[in-house]
Amino acid sequence: MKAVIKEALRLCSNMWDVDSKQVINNRCRKADVIMAKRMFIYYLYNFVEIGHAHIKNHIKGLNHATSIYHVREFNKQLDIDYAIKLKFQRFMEEMKSFSLYGEEFEKKKQELEQIKVELNNLKR
Repeated sequence: MKAVIKEALRLCSNMWDVDSKQVINNRCRKADVIMAKRMFIYYLYNFVEIGHAHIKNHIKGLNHATSIYHVREFNKQLDIDYAIKLKFQRFMEEMKSFSLYGEEFEKKKQELEQIKVELNNLKR
């Protein structure tokens, strides 16, 4: 899962053309940095299923209330702003391909092999 989070941060930073350190340090107030951070938090909360209280482990100094705020704001912007919606769709396509063909693919393959062995042992 760490690889997925790292890739999500890299993609968010690249899509908004900001430094990933600015996103996770939570000090910069530039609009593009905020948008990259919102997209990152939104993805972590909705797709990686990291709770608001645990987002602080990935973005320094972020409390759960701020995480909730960013998720709500990004959700509103997805409904209102077509350009942001397209950017997020492109982000999701990249994350799906990473999950299917990147490092996560090998990890899932190993997990499936292990489950297969366990099922065979149960059948005996």
